[in-house]
Amino acid sequence: MERIILEVVLIGALIIVNGLFSMTEIAVVSARRMRLQGAAGEGSKGAAAAIELQERPERFLSAVQIGITLVGILSGAFGGAFLSQEVSALVATVPALEPYSASIGFGLVILVITYFSLVVGELVPKNIALNMPEAVATTFSRPMRFVSKLTAPVVWLLSRSTRLILGIFRVSEATDSVMTEDEIRAHIAQGTETGVFHSSEQELIESVLRLDDLRATALMTSRVKIEWINLEDDTETIKRRLAESGFSRLPAGRGSLDELAGVIEKRDVLVQMLEGKDLDLAASLREPTFVPETVTVLELLALFRSTASDVVFIVDEFGSIEGLVTLKDVLEEIVGDFPVGGAVQGSLFVREDGSMLIDGSMPVDEFMEAIGVKALPAGERGMYQTLAGFVLTRLERLPHEGDHFEWNGRRFEVMDMDGRRVDKVLVSAVDGGSAY
Repeated sequence: MERIILEVVLIGALIIVNGLFSMTEIAVVSARRMRLQGAAGEGSKGAAAAIELQERPERFLSAVQIGITLVGILSGAFGGAFLSQEVSALVATVPALEPYSASIGFGLVILVITYFSLVVGELVPKNIALNMPEAVATTFSRPMRFVSKLTAPVVWLLSRSTRLILGIFRVSEATDSVMTEDEIRAHIAQGTETGVFHSSEQELIESVLRLDDLRATALMTSRVKIEWINLEDDTETIKRRLAESGFSRLPAGRGSLDELAGVIEKRDVLVQMLEGKDLDLAASLREPTFVPETVTVLELLALFRSTASDVVFIVDEFGSIEGLVTLKDVLEEIVGDFPVGGAVQGSLFVREDGSMLIDGSMPVDEFMEAIGVKALPAGERGMYQTLAGFVLTRLERLPHEGDHFEWNGRRFEVMDMDGRRVDKVLVSAVDGGSAY
């Protein structure tokens, strides 16, 4: 009986050791590096050991696998060779079971060892590690690092053997995969669901990730909407235009925007007037910055950071000015619209019946998001940058007020034209419901 107890204790200890290997493996793999680095910075040797194991996962995971395999072999050997004999002897004391005692004893031992190996040696330890990975990794990484160094020769031999066999079958070793933008978005979304990130932080990160896919033309104020100063006008007209404008700086051209001379800073003009000097617009002109229509918003942001200018002009392939983009436009793309004049100015109005009245100059990505459509048809991506361009593409002609069409379960009607420009579009559901 004492021998049975000793063997049970020995097998139980092996199962517990197996559990420690499994728990440490999951904990080190799952532990967040930033938290471990913070703990290591505060003097935690266990956290430093965990970071070391994370940096060399091949050696660590191989050592864990060796340990788990060795424990499994020893558990099976003790259970099958020794403990099953003792259990069979106990079963044989029952006369009816004596002819089958060997099979019953062996089966019972295997069944019990398998059950406790799964529960105590795998499931429970791994769940503990998943619930508190940093704490477990910090506690057990130092002894596991010792085991890793102890088994280094065996690990080396196994690694060489593995590479040799892979080479025979011409299978290349896996390389570290690069995390894609979609995977980053998925991680951020998961972090928001679990409370690690606030929803506003998620929106900011997703806005930043969009910048390199978004052309500057999507944010620009189109040429027809640009307020500018004609240097060929008389002085009083120029002063009146400066006074009436709500912008702190205005483009200035000679007869046309394509003959752009620079950007006038209203504060420079104000200083001249306060000092009693005659209006000298040439002294107030700042050198304009031009970028091609193909530039992305991320490239534009880098340009703003490297220059003193906070307004750039978008030009097409023929050198004509298409519009302008300010630093404020880029910031609003990231954080949302800023209040202007005490109220939030928007280009979308939701009516009581659920339909939406949208400005034709609304960027197409904002318009798609507003109506709940994930993406444009593949063949139309990059063809236009605004809702007006979308309408022109669908109608295939210059529209008139009242023109309408249906697309993706929604009805689009041109409500207002500003000359040849689509000014307002009414979007409603075809079935009369909400447009979004």
